[in-house]
Amino acid sequence: MKEAYLLDCTLRDGGYVNDWRFGNYTIRSVVTRLDSAGVDIIECGFLDSRVDYDNDRTLYPDIPCVQKVLGNSLPGHAMLVAMIDYGTFDRELLLPQNDSVLDGIRLIFKKEDTNNALEYGRRINELGYKLFLNPVALPSYRNIELIQLIGKINDVQPYGMSIVDTYGLMFNSDIDKYITLVDDELNADIALGYHCHNNLQMANAHCMSFISKNLNRKTIVDSSILGMGKNAGNACTELLASWFAKSELKEYRTDQVLDCAYTDVMKFNAKSGWGYSLDSLLSAIHDCSPNWIKFLMDKNTLSIKGIQTILESLPYEKREVSYFTKALAEQKYLEYMDRHVNDNAEKAILQESIKERDVLLLCPGMTLKTHQNIVAEYITDNNPVVITVNFMTDTFATDYSFISNSQRYSQMLGICSELTKKPPLLLTSNVVAVNTLEPTYVLNYKTLYEKIQGDSSAGLLICLLKDLGVTSIAIAGMDGFDDSDTENSFFDINMTLGYSGNINKILIDQLKRVIGGLNVHWITPSKIKEALNI
Repeated sequence: MKEAYLLDCTLRDGGYVNDWRFGNYTIRSVVTRLDSAGVDIIECGFLDSRVDYDNDRTLYPDIPCVQKVLGNSLPGHAMLVAMIDYGTFDRELLLPQNDSVLDGIRLIFKKEDTNNALEYGRRINELGYKLFLNPVALPSYRNIELIQLIGKINDVQPYGMSIVDTYGLMFNSDIDKYITLVDDELNADIALGYHCHNNLQMANAHCMSFISKNLNRKTIVDSSILGMGKNAGNACTELLASWFAKSELKEYRTDQVLDCAYTDVMKFNAKSGWGYSLDSLLSAIHDCSPNWIKFLMDKNTLSIKGIQTILESLPYEKREVSYFTKALAEQKYLEYMDRHVNDNAEKAILQESIKERDVLLLCPGMTLKTHQNIVAEYITDNNPVVITVNFMTDTFATDYSFISNSQRYSQMLGICSELTKKPPLLLTSNVVAVNTLEPTYVLNYKTLYEKIQGDSSAGLLICLLKDLGVTSIAIAGMDGFDDSDTENSFFDINMTLGYSGNINKILIDQLKRVIGGLNVHWITPSKIKEALNI
């Protein structure tokens, strides 16, 4: 077996977690400690000519900025490299290696950019750098395409090439397949690397398995301290360094790596955690950018089955991060949600039932509990049509329950059998019902969604009420979400969902589009009312 190398990419791949803002002292500390630990290759960040120089970030607008940031903390043992995402660094800014502190440059590129990227790589080679070529999302290549790609890489003759599992979707059989194919086709003097993500919690095991293949060439595994990286993160430098030592392959000073983890990296995990999660698993299963998962999960209106159905409808090439746009995601979301129903008859019945009566919306905020008596008095004094929004309760006599959110519907499945009286259910057409909780009326979701340009349940219901001719409503429990105290944002702690921090702004923006022309009476205190200034 030829030598195996450990490449730490904390300052580059880890930067997705903190916007590459490590702070200058931390950047220098990480490089110094990794070098002291004996780590073979240190990746210090991205070369990106689109950004401005910042002493605290590991994004470098030109090559001299690398030395400006690192100062006297340049490694004495380790190879120092930076990464270029093809298309983001001006070719004219490439300096000869003799004028740079970098020993090598890693170049990542998409399938459609292969020829231009490899020509760019030739230039990096000519300038004297050790060139590493990393084609992203290797599973997107058919075998014949991969063989053709390796042939082109052999012609460039880089220092190394990596198998890149961009979305962490590979199992052992997949790893074996790619290692065998690439090892057979790649020139023997080119190092073979492996870069994976921990979506399936197998990154460390895969790296160990890769090194254990004992290939007759140099091998490199990528890792980061504490696995720091976006979403599920990466393989862990401290674990692999320990494994190398235990396997008697190479000695690293793991105490230095662990000190680095403790003093330099743990603080970022406390602010923006990474690691195995449901969204990282979905990203791996469907081989798609985490951006898709985040967009759909942030809707908080879809079931997991619904999210998976949307992901499965995507053309394979649209699943990569570079193709993701909010406009496309919104289009796919609406296409899925558009289960058109003719709800004219339902609206006519509802219109008659609320005719000439006040309407009270009960939203699930904590003030329904803290101001329960006030709400009850209002109901007694005014005899309104009471409609709960995304929940059901025995606390108040209810005329209807309005649900437009698949997650809330699922929650109600768990409690509806315990209710003394189940109110008639107004369900929007995007939610797939089951026998346990069948709707009394099904209302067209897309019609309401397009009117308010959003999916807040309160906004959708207000839009419906205006369609029914309602001109005056009362609201209780629309407190506004408090992301610093999620347990006290709802009158029932079991209703807590993983809301994003801008949920209040989203609700306010949507309400502004529909609340005009209505006389609104707020029964309980509300941050939303204050923001609307009504």
